Amino acid sequence: MYAPCLDMGNRTPNEAATWQNDVAATREVVAMSSSENLDESRALELSRQCVASKLPFQALPGDDDDLVETGLLDSMGWVDVLIGIESATDIRDFGNTWPEGRAKSIRALADMIREARRRVPEEKPGESSAVGTEGGSEVSIGAWGYALGAVTVSADQIESECDVPPHKIRNGAGIRTLQVAADTEDELTLGQRAAEAALEMAEMPAERIDFLVATSTTFLNLPSFAPSLHSRLLLRETGGALDVGGACVGLIYSLAVAKGLLRMATQGVALVVASEVHSRRLNAPRVPGEFRGLFGDGACAFVLTRATDRGGHAAVRLGDFVWGCSATFASSLSAKWGENSRLTVQFKGEQLAHAAVTQMDRILEILENKSRRARTEVDYFAFHQPNPRVVEILAEKANIPLERIPLPSATGGNLGSATCGISLCQALTDLRTRPNPSQPPLIFMAAVGPGLIWGGAFLD
Repeated sequence: MYAPCLDMGNRTPNEAATWQNDVAATREVVAMSSSENLDESRALELSRQCVASKLPFQALPGDDDDLVETGLLDSMGWVDVLIGIESATDIRDFGNTWPEGRAKSIRALADMIREARRRVPEEKPGESSAVGTEGGSEVSIGAWGYALGAVTVSADQIESECDVPPHKIRNGAGIRTLQVAADTEDELTLGQRAAEAALEMAEMPAERIDFLVATSTTFLNLPSFAPSLHSRLLLRETGGALDVGGACVGLIYSLAVAKGLLRMATQGVALVVASEVHSRRLNAPRVPGEFRGLFGDGACAFVLTRATDRGGHAAVRLGDFVWGCSATFASSLSAKWGENSRLTVQFKGEQLAHAAVTQMDRILEILENKSRRARTEVDYFAFHQPNPRVVEILAEKANIPLERIPLPSATGGNLGSATCGISLCQALTDLRTRPNPSQPPLIFMAAVGPGLIWGGAFLD
C-alpha cells in the first residue's frame, strides 16, 4: 500500500521530454565526484548542475535559497535532485532521510555530499546483503489473466472527490483514470475473474490445481482470502490454499512460495492470485485525499507448472528470486485500524519515493548478476507502480526506456499487490505476439512495500 505524496511538478509533454533528456547534464559531472573527498567548490558545482537539470526553464537560484519553500521545486522535483546526485556520485541513500530543519538548498546539498563522502563505505547491493533463491526445479508460468474494477473514474473526478488541488492526479502523478470496483465487485469477484481467465488460457480444469497461493492486503475477513477464493473456484478438496502477505510485494512472494510448493505437488500445477479493492478500505476520514486518490482496484492470476509447455504455447520460466527488508524506512508509511474499524494512514511522501526508487534500482542490479544479463537486454520490466511519475524517475535513474515498462497504473491507479502482476500480464501478452526472437526473452520484476520490504525475480 505504498504511495508517495502528490506534491509533484506539472510538466507539459514537451517539458517532460526535456526533463527526460536533462539527465545528461547530471552525468557530465560524474568525473567531478570520483574522488573520496570533494572540496567545497566542486561539491557546490555538482549540486548546481544537478539542480539546473531539474529547472531547465528557470534561472538557477542562489546557493542558500530553499528550493522547496520558494516553490522552485515540489516534493517530487526535490526527489529528482537527490536521486540525480545519488546516480552521479554512487552515494547510497543520499539525502534520505533529509535532516529535519535543514534547508533544502544548493549549499545544503553540497554539504551533504561532502559529509557522505567522509563516511565509511557501505556494503554494495548484490553482495551478501541480498537473500534469495537459486536453482531448484524448473517452474514456468503457462497462463495468466487479470481483471480491473468495472467503474472508470477520471482524474478530474478523483481530484474533486478527494479534495485534491486541480491537476495533481493527472499531471503530478501521471494517472489519467482509476478503475474501481462496482457495488457488485470485491476482492473475491475480481480474483475469480482473473483466475478463470488464466485457467481458460491454460485449457486446464480447476481440479488439476494442487495449490492456490493468494495475496491481498485489503481482504480482511475470516475465512481468509485464499480459502474463500478456493471455494469460489470449486478447487478440489485435496488442493491446498495458502495466504501470503507482503502488500505491494505480495505477488512476487506468492510466486516464490508457489515455486517451492510445486516440488511437492502431485499434479505439478499451482495457481497464484493477487487481488485488491482499495477504494473501500481507504475511503475513510483519516486517510489523506492525496493518498487514497492514487489507488484503484484489480486482480491478477498465474498458472504455474513444472512443464515447459502448456496448451501449445511456450511457457516462461521462473528464474531466481531475491528479497530483503530495509527497516530503516519502516516509519515512512503506517496504516492502523482503530476503534470502530477506523483506518488511520500516515506517510512521508518524499522519503517513500526516494527509498522506493533507489531500492528498485538495486534490485535490478542484483537481478543482472543472477541472470547474467544486462538490463539493456531485458525485454520488459514489471514493476510495482506507486504512480507513473515515480516510474519515470526510476526509468531515468536506472537508464531504462519507458516503453519497456507496461504502465497499468496510468489508467488503473496503484493496484497494490496486483500492480506488478498486471504489468507482467501485459508484458507476457505482448511477448506472445512477437515473431521468434533471436535470443530468449527476459523480464525483470521488482517491487517494494511498507516496511520497507522488497523483492524481485527474473523470467526467461
